[in-house]
Amino acid sequence: MLWDSTPRSVRVVSPCPKPLAAARFAGGSICHLHGLHSPQPINEERVIRGHHRSQPRTSLIGRVSRFLGYMLLSVIPFLAAGFIVWYQAQLPAAPAPLVAQAALIPLKPPSAIALENIFSSEDYSWPPQGTIPPYAIQSLPYGFNTLDPDEKKTVFFRALLPIVLAENLSIWNQRVFLLQQFGHGSIDPQSDAGQELVNIAAQYKVSGDLNDPRVRETLLSRVDIVPVALVLAQAAQESGWGTSRFALEGNNLFGIWTWDADQGSVPVDRPGDANHLVRVYPDIQTSVRAYLHNINIGFAYVDFRNQRAHMRATGKPLDALALAGALNRYSITGNAYTENIRAMISSNELAKLNDLSLGNTGG
Repeated sequence: MLWDSTPRSVRVVSPCPKPLAAARFAGGSICHLHGLHSPQPINEERVIRGHHRSQPRTSLIGRVSRFLGYMLLSVIPFLAAGFIVWYQAQLPAAPAPLVAQAALIPLKPPSAIALENIFSSEDYSWPPQGTIPPYAIQSLPYGFNTLDPDEKKTVFFRALLPIVLAENLSIWNQRVFLLQQFGHGSIDPQSDAGQELVNIAAQYKVSGDLNDPRVRETLLSRVDIVPVALVLAQAAQESGWGTSRFALEGNNLFGIWTWDADQGSVPVDRPGDANHLVRVYPDIQTSVRAYLHNINIGFAYVDFRNQRAHMRATGKPLDALALAGALNRYSITGNAYTENIRAMISSNELAKLNDLSLGNTGG
């Protein structure tokens, strides 16, 4: 034994702090021979591998708790997704539009000849009879000049006709809606129908009380169609039968100008002191829509709208030849321009385009 020299304290210090494997005797250590109590035997292999301390065993409750936690974490995303679906199902469905829009099938033919082949495969000839295939040519294809003159005209007219019918139909649906609501008497601007009327009035640049007869008359004079014959004739005149630079590159079939540099391109023959641009459109249908809107709200076409309103008031069909005379301010050539449009309508028998309807898109 060794004696600690610390005053007033006597303790026994074992000379064998660690068990000696070489001195094992009858299951004990050499320290037992001296009558000393040694620590519990240490597994030397675990010490070498760095596992001196024994690992506590996880209880059954702990393992079950951990398993349930993992399960809960995996289920939460599904529960959240299910809640979102349920919540959206409880929301009221979006109301159907009060004014229906005509739908067309987009079409991008690689050439004028390919476009003619598409029309032939649909039995879509000229002059058309009955139902018109609901195609919307996105851009006029190159190659109209490769067609013979008569074929070039018919392909051009057939390409535009469905788009003109669709845009006129959308305007007509707006007009019918106006007539129905005005027929009910006073309009509540806070109702759904009243809000739709306010939106239409804003679209056509008409302000004032929609219960005022003069405001209603002005709005009805603007929300009306333009005869198909007139639209086709002006498109052919302004675009050179679909061969002009702005028709091919900017989808502008009607020579519409703009002063917004982000929406137009410079005409080649623009005078040096001029600053107008030729409007560029994303597709042909947008160009047709802009033309119709321009006719219906432009200050230069008040006479056109008044003549059209008179035809409506007297129960007469819209006369394209007569209305063409009211477009003398569309071009700087004035009356000579309107005579050209009238000649185009007559020579191509466009005034006979009546009772045409669009086919179903299947949508």
